[in-house]
Amino acid sequence: MTYLKGNTLIHRCDARVKIALLLAYSIAIFFVGSWWVMLAFAVAVVAAIAVARIPFGTINRMLVPVYVLAGFSVLFNVLAAPIVDGLVAGLFLAARMVLLTAASFVVCLTSSSSDLLEAFRWFIGPLRHLRVPVDDVAFTLSLAIRFIPLVEQEFESVRMAQKARGADSVRSFRKRLRIMGQAFATMFVNLFRQADRMADAMDARCYGVAPARTRLPKCGN
Repeated sequence: MTYLKGNTLIHRCDARVKIALLLAYSIAIFFVGSWWVMLAFAVAVVAAIAVARIPFGTINRMLVPVYVLAGFSVLFNVLAAPIVDGLVAGLFLAARMVLLTAASFVVCLTSSSSDLLEAFRWFIGPLRHLRVPVDDVAFTLSLAIRFIPLVEQEFESVRMAQKARGADSVRSFRKRLRIMGQAFATMFVNLFRQADRMADAMDARCYGVAPARTRLPKCGN
């Protein structure tokens, strides 16, 4: 699932505005040094999800790989510093990771691929004067954002395959960590395979042969 159709305020909002807000959100959250301010950022994300009418279960499932990475970050911080200080720093970093990813999911799930592509093209349009391949850069950026939700899909499919093989019956914590690491490795391999298939599809459609990309204008109501 990469786009949820809807007629909410966030769905109707211009993709350029959503990307600009996401960029501002991403920069500002790195300057947060207080849990109260972090809570305000979390409330903002939850409010955006609610306004966009995105099922919280969907967002939660998509965040599962991020939860795992956040857990590892907490563990590493605890091992690298005094337990209390490391735990606080790790939890703060984990919260930042989850909120950033959730905010990007809101943009992905409420914006179509064509809207994202046009938005990126508009942002970097002035670089045409410097002979920068604006169309190619915009297309690459839109693909990068589109691949974010695919991480959850690939991770979920790998976990389902592991469950079918009885991975959930393992009780040892060390073995569970090993199984989780194998899941991540398989997920990244599958993502690279999808990237290769995407490249083959673009090559089969002679991407890059034409001097400029064409676009289909939206029809009026």
